[in-house]
Amino acid sequence: MYYVEEYDGLTVFEAKEIKLKSPSYLMLGLPDTGLVASISASYMVDALGMEEIGGIDSYRYFPPITVIHNGEPKPPLRIFHKDNMLVMISEIPISPAAIHPIAFLIVDYARKKGIDHIVSPVGIGVPNRMNIEKPTVYWTSTSKEGEEIMEKLGVKKFQEGFIVGPYAIILKEAKRKRVSNIVLFAEAFIEFPDPAAAVEVLSILSKMLNVQIDLKPLVEKAEEIRLKTRELMLSTKKVLDRLKKGYERQLPLMYV
Repeated sequence: MYYVEEYDGLTVFEAKEIKLKSPSYLMLGLPDTGLVASISASYMVDALGMEEIGGIDSYRYFPPITVIHNGEPKPPLRIFHKDNMLVMISEIPISPAAIHPIAFLIVDYARKKGIDHIVSPVGIGVPNRMNIEKPTVYWTSTSKEGEEIMEKLGVKKFQEGFIVGPYAIILKEAKRKRVSNIVLFAEAFIEFPDPAAAVEVLSILSKMLNVQIDLKPLVEKAEEIRLKTRELMLSTKKVLDRLKKGYERQLPLMYV
């Protein structure tokens, strides 16, 4: 291993040395509402031909499973790299007990790697999603630089509401440690995988990162993706219910 670090019951490792071009981004693919982040991140890795370079594992916080890909054992959370980008993809929902240590690790890892912006695609469940042909994507950011990027792209800012789960802790920790975290909130199905929401997120990311991403295959294979990710969505939904994910559809008390 080129790099290994223990962090509060978690182990992050890299199998080879990497050099990130500037500006650099760390995109997160942790399971959430509609699996928007999971679908977006996985598609990004495939579309750009990113290389797997490491991962995160834990005997304390992760269930006793090993993920097998192409005949090889893999950690539940894998890290991919290409040019100025890192992508983290989790094959399992992040349990409530693991949320804080995972969030702290991700923010510290981003700082040590000199990441300019952490990018968090988040699904926001909307009850009338069935009637929405094109899901809207909103944003928030912990940095002025992130704000300028999103304003230039003409994306609407997320004004009022809650965010629940690992992305909420990452957002707070990034702000506390002055790390730029750009959060993209996509309207999504509450109980079903939502490739259409992922398409809208990737459309914005392709402009933000200045990379060409052919989204046609994702649109065409939407139903296949829903079927493949159904079990992950079911297990993720159970975790989200425990985290009171429904709070995201409420307005904060101090909204003025």
